[in-house]
Amino acid sequence: MKAQKIYELKKGDYSAKINLSRGANCISIRNEKYKAKLLREPDYSKELDNPYLYGMPILFPVNRISQGTFVFEGRKYQFPINEPLTNCHLHGTLHETEFSLIEVSENKLLCSYRATQEQPYLSFPHAFEIQMAYEVREDGFYHTTEVFNHSEDNMPVFLGFHTTFLSRFAKASKDDHIRVLAELSEEYERNMANYLPTGVKPEFDSTSMALSEGEFNPFGTPISRHYRSIKQGKMVIYNADKQLSLVYENDEKYQFRLIYNGNADEYICLEPQNCMANCPNAPFNREEAGFDYIQPGKSKIYRSKIYIEEGDKR
Repeated sequence: MKAQKIYELKKGDYSAKINLSRGANCISIRNEKYKAKLLREPDYSKELDNPYLYGMPILFPVNRISQGTFVFEGRKYQFPINEPLTNCHLHGTLHETEFSLIEVSENKLLCSYRATQEQPYLSFPHAFEIQMAYEVREDGFYHTTEVFNHSEDNMPVFLGFHTTFLSRFAKASKDDHIRVLAELSEEYERNMANYLPTGVKPEFDSTSMALSEGEFNPFGTPISRHYRSIKQGKMVIYNADKQLSLVYENDEKYQFRLIYNGNADEYICLEPQNCMANCPNAPFNREEAGFDYIQPGKSKIYRSKIYIEEGDKR
């Protein structure tokens, strides 16, 4: 494999690694005091089983767009169909695209991806820039994403991160001591043949209630569900045996969540999204679906924080 441009940041008990070669993905967050590995970390010496299931890769446009196409302000947008089984465009390609380093210090890194008219991003008809800033502080890991619209038209922004936490984030964790909280208000049912919203918002069942009450055990119960956040939109993985809480805080612009844990045996993805899956074509009005855009010459900032605290923070 081609050499990867990986930078390590440190401050206090926290450290993080950022891979500029693959979408500026934060591939590791660790805490020395608690001997904790917060993220599922990739092993680049072998082929990854799924590139989205390591670290916190950027998704742009996030999730699926049916038939890869939609219309906005009279303009037709057409993304390549990269998931033929569902006839959708999935997640974009920024997660595998190299970002440029702007500046780096012991505990901070700023990087950028820029699309121009001459070198566009896929078939996206806008000149734009995405800057990502990572900072490790004494109290945790800070992630800031700023999207700049350098084009002359309003630019749709469908942004998310496939943040993949180790469910056993603390050393010698026991499966039955792990619980997950997600502050949720509504579930959006999806057709599990193509993973697109159906237009139904089901009442919370036992799984959704367990998540919203902080009692969901991510082991043994596979989950793949789509929700709207509520309150501060906080998500927590709590280890009752160690009395430690892994906390994920997100900007209120991240209105939606997709929660997924694969085979329910190692990790759980707590994915912040600023819009619904298939947002521009969803069976809801665009305001409810979270359709977001940036005016020409403007930018929007999206912030997140990840940290460990002692005690139950659910």
